[in-house]
Amino acid sequence: MLQDWLLEARLRTLLLSATNTAVGCALGFYYGAFNLYNLAAAFLIVLTAVLLQVLSNFANDYGDAFRGADRSDRLGPIRAIMTGSITVRQLRRGMAVVTVLACLCGLGAVVMTLGNDIRVLAWFLFAGVICIVAAIFYTVGMAYGYKGFGDISVFIFFGLLSVLGPQIMITNASGGGLEIYPDALLLAFGLGAGSVMVLHVNNMRDAAQDKISGKRTLATRLGTRLSAIYHAALFAVTVLTSFAACFLSHKFWEFAILAVGLIPLMASVIRVMKNCRDPRVLAPELKFTALGNAVHNIAWIIVLIVDFWVYY
Repeated sequence: MLQDWLLEARLRTLLLSATNTAVGCALGFYYGAFNLYNLAAAFLIVLTAVLLQVLSNFANDYGDAFRGADRSDRLGPIRAIMTGSITVRQLRRGMAVVTVLACLCGLGAVVMTLGNDIRVLAWFLFAGVICIVAAIFYTVGMAYGYKGFGDISVFIFFGLLSVLGPQIMITNASGGGLEIYPDALLLAFGLGAGSVMVLHVNNMRDAAQDKISGKRTLATRLGTRLSAIYHAALFAVTVLTSFAACFLSHKFWEFAILAVGLIPLMASVIRVMKNCRDPRVLAPELKFTALGNAVHNIAWIIVLIVDFWVYY
């Protein structure tokens, strides 16, 4: 039973939400202070992001099962709900439990870092509610993921909010106020674009089946060739914003760390471009795209650690 729930949670996808948010926290440490209090707050922030990703994964499978979008011939992993190991009712209860846990962790993180400003605290709590609603309604209810708005949602929640939110929270907890720094803003765009790449590879793989089930993702709208170009453009945004952030706020030689960190993602992009017409070959690239983004994120955390302890 535990294995079924772990399968449903899609553990591989959690690495992206965890490392994106960790970059935001690292930026907060860099411009604020590194201490046990902020470290505890950062732990709650990352845990909240992971729980929201689990909620999104549960809701995605729930919505697909309810709409009959997951066919027996799908190329992606077989989910527990497809085999009947977890029922729709059980998955709905699981969504409720994860929602409560995410609310508790998120509330704790927000109070710890923003409790000195009631208005800002209220805005961040509102943003948390929006995150939960967006996670649930991706394929449930309004099902905006079926209408081609998934890319925008991922960019906002995995990029802008995942990087800027933690940076503001940790910096404010350090007494640095609510300022947003140039490298944080650039990385929010870059990591957001990289996160969209993960969704887009998934949608490229499932494009043929999504057309049958009426799921109008951007990949189904663009077609094979334009989807591949769009994927490459997202990678270009990730690279350019990453290098620009380093150029503006960090040391020139640290380009080397980032360049090495981008190699796995670049290799995956090349394979996607080469095999864009073969969904079966594209299927493994989902995990490699997510892993490539995580390696790039870790490279940035290394840069921030080096800067903080050596130059700052």
